[in-house]
Formats: sequence, structure tokens, C-alpha cells
Amino acid sequence: MATAGPNTSTSSAEERAVEERIERLQEQVQTAKGYERLLKAKLAALDAEPSVTDLRANVMALELEKEELADRLRRLRAGQVKPVSLAEREAVEAELTEWKMKAQRRKRIFWDMLAMAQDGFAEVKTKEQIWVSFCVHGHFVSLLTGMA
Repeated sequence: MATAGPNTSTSSAEERAVEERIERLQEQVQTAKGYERLLKAKLAALDAEPSVTDLRANVMALELEKEELADRLRRLRAGQVKPVSLAEREAVEAELTEWKMKAQRRKRIFWDMLAMAQDGFAEVKTKEQIWVSFCVHGHFVSLLTGMA
């Protein structure tokens, strides 16, 4: 047992040294994790910013838009464009509303006539296919006869 005493004290001193080292390493890990979070936040902020290439493309697009707007402004200031009066604008808007209503009525009539014409047909097309076919061929007969 006399030999156990010095080994025990040596091992307890070694244990304390190991425990102190573990504590220091844990503190270093915590510090490193905090630094990592800080770097990740900085990286996220940098990623959120547009790249130089994107900025150059945006600048070029804005310069083109500026030139177009300046050209339009020059024409307006030169008097080449006649201003639209309030009465003319209201008349155009009223006519546009009237034509929109006519288009809606015509579309409803088209679908009603199509529904009547399709009764008894074995091949049923979707509304989208029928509308495309009608628009491409330009007349209602091609829908009924199946001619392309």
C-alpha cells in the first residue's frame, strides 16, 4: 500500500491536470463556436448582397431605361406628341369597357354553342384544346368537322 499512495497522488495530480485541460478545451470550443456564428452571420450578409456582375447588369438596364425615358421626354417637350384631353380619355375608357363586355358575351355564346354542338360527339376535348383550335383555325366549322 505504500506504493499505492504515491501512485494515487500522482494519478490524482494527473487527473486534475487532465480536467483542467478539458475545461480549457471546452472554453476554447465555446469561443470557437461563437466566432463561427459570427462568421456565418457575416457570410449570410455578404450572400444577401448582389454580386458585382448583378450590379453591373442592373446598372446597364437602368442606363438603357434612362435613355428611353430621356428620349420620350425630349419628344414630349418638343411638342411631337399631342396631349390627350380628359374627355378623349374618358371616351376611350368607355369604349374599352363596352368592347370588354362584348368580348365576354361573345365568349359565353361561343361556349354555349360549343356545348350544344358537342352533345353526341364521342371525342371530348378540353376547353383549352377547343379554344386553341378555334383561335388557330379561326372558324367554328373546323371544330365540328374535326378538320385541321
